[in-house]
Amino acid sequence: MPTAQELPAEPMHATRTLSDNVYRWLREQIVLGKIGPNEPLVEAMIAEKLQVSRTPIRESLQRLAADGLIVSHRRRWIVRQHDRDEIIAIYEVRMALESFAARFACRRATDAELDAIAAHCDSWTGTGGNDEFVTFNDRFHHLIVEAAHNPRLARVIEQNQLYFFNNQVAEHYLPAEVAASQAEHESLVEALRERDPDRAADLSRRHAEDALDLILHRLF
Repeated sequence: MPTAQELPAEPMHATRTLSDNVYRWLREQIVLGKIGPNEPLVEAMIAEKLQVSRTPIRESLQRLAADGLIVSHRRRWIVRQHDRDEIIAIYEVRMALESFAARFACRRATDAELDAIAAHCDSWTGTGGNDEFVTFNDRFHHLIVEAAHNPRLARVIEQNQLYFFNNQVAEHYLPAEVAASQAEHESLVEALRERDPDRAADLSRRHAEDALDLILHRLF
């Protein structure tokens, strides 16, 4: 486990506190599945391994609890295990939020932003592995959310993506599933280019719905 000097994986920011960095690192470990569901998060052990005091650990755990990533169980924190109904509820929220983001992007995105979205979509060659596709997919949707020009909406969408099962399933996509997902990306780019908010919103909703179907099929 890295030391405090290595937190987080991304470059340190001048205005970011130690608590922010600890939080971001712990969040990443949970989202990537390196700390799995129902595993305990013990303040003393984390503080010792990260070579930081308990205060930033305690603050980080409170933030992770607010994110819905950990829960209190028998007077200790554990990584939350989401059941089928919870996952469905999370994805129903994503369908609504991401369809609105696509709709707003059609109306508010600059031509340069649409060019960037299209260029990123075209950059996928189909030869990368699933890890590369996960990174590519995250960036694609992030660009659309940014183009919606609604920071509050962006924050809520980001929070609804911070779950282990999202990466767990995406990392095991079959080649045909990757191809189908990319075809949906290309259709969404076309709708954005045409400034068609209804079609873009519908495509975005169905894209999230298809992801939910895969998650339910694989996990349950």
